[in-house]
Amino acid sequence: MIKKLAVVVFFLGAVICMSVPVYSEDNAASPADEAMTVPQDEEMLPAEEGVGEGVITGDVTALDTTTGSITVKGVDGAEKAFSVVDGETILWKGIEDIKLADIKKGDKAEVGYYTDDAGKLVASWVDVIVPEQPAATGGQTAPVSSQPAEPAVPEEE
Repeated sequence: MIKKLAVVVFFLGAVICMSVPVYSEDNAASPADEAMTVPQDEEMLPAEEGVGEGVITGDVTALDTTTGSITVKGVDGAEKAFSVVDGETILWKGIEDIKLADIKKGDKAEVGYYTDDAGKLVASWVDVIVPEQPAATGGQTAPVSSQPAEPAVPEEE
């Protein structure tokens, strides 16, 4: 019985000793190892301005419904023109779905975009921002008093 227990403990110890290097931090993959896992035929895009994807918020400065394009001037002052693909680009204003023709020059919009294979900016979605309206009070306002409110005193019976 003791021999069997010793053999089991020995094998468990051997398994643990062999698995420790696999899970250790020192054995983490180096950048050189990761580079070898990238397929050689995969093309890498250059890191240029406008390449990739992003979101821009700003004013609509130009709109062309015939070619399907929208230009937005961001808060940094830079203008970006985006292609709007019919049936692919999602357009909405608030919670309503809209068409490109419903967007007006001067509207504030947020555009999610990506760069296609030709290097052209394409809008994934365009959200026309609806300005918040103050809550309706029905024309009534609470009276304003210049005197501080007095604490309520319970009445004695």
